Amino acid sequence: MASMFNKSAASSSEPRKQIKLKLRGIDVLSATKAGFFVALAAAIGILVGALLLWVVLTFSGLLGQLGGIFGSLLGAEGDIASSFSFGSVMGTALTISLLNMVLTTSLAAVYAALFNVIAKLSGGISLTFTNN
Repeated sequence: MASMFNKSAASSSEPRKQIKLKLRGIDVLSATKAGFFVALAAAIGILVGALLLWVVLTFSGLLGQLGGIFGSLLGAEGDIASSFSFGSVMGTALTISLLNMVLTTSLAAVYAALFNVIAKLSGGISLTFTNN
């Protein structure tokens, strides 16, 4: 088990192998799917983050205190807590998440197609893999 983490022991017993490959294209549909799942994970993170932030600010009373501070500074009689209700916060987070999903998914396809065009002109990207 210890020899598995010791590089000097592994390199002395095994010859070093190198494989050189060229990346000449990316499947646009695969890039679109990957972009969608990355955007889906980000959307879940945005929604959970907005929920946790709203819960902390509401139950700690910070929204009420901020409303009092803004009211005294601006001289306006408004309730900031009603502006940041659960529905409005989550609705805004959902809108941002959906917009992010659409943009990320479409940009992943555009970037893959752009890479394919550049790879045709330049010959692709050379990659070298070793067994170390």
